[in-house]
Amino acid sequence: MRALDTCILARWVLRDDPAQAAVADDLLAQPFFLGVSVLVELSWVLESFGGMGRETLARTLAELVSLPTAWVQNADGVRWAIERFAQRGDFADLMHVANSTPAAGFITFDKAIVKDAGPNAPVPVELIGS
Repeated sequence: MRALDTCILARWVLRDDPAQAAVADDLLAQPFFLGVSVLVELSWVLESFGGMGRETLARTLAELVSLPTAWVQNADGVRWAIERFAQRGDFADLMHVANSTPAAGFITFDKAIVKDAGPNAPVPVELIGS
């Protein structure tokens, strides 16, 4: 199994380079590792350069992590972040929370993260200061 870079996944989604999209198709047809940092970067690329809105982006990320060939780092946390993002919030912030599960909690100055993560976050989200 090999880990795939953001650019491979972007070509697979965007189909903006037919030759590279075909290579990406072949790579995603085999077992591959999907790291959380790659997913965060991919969301930025698809939003910034691909022009994807929240609904399309959330659906695309959910489809990617659901591929039978994908071995997703912290799969449960990633799925939680995608589901929350589909409703509200910043994907990167939600991924920070989702991938803090070894910790007792996630501390932030950002009120929005507390609200966006909601009461059922993988770890408690604590607002400090104001």
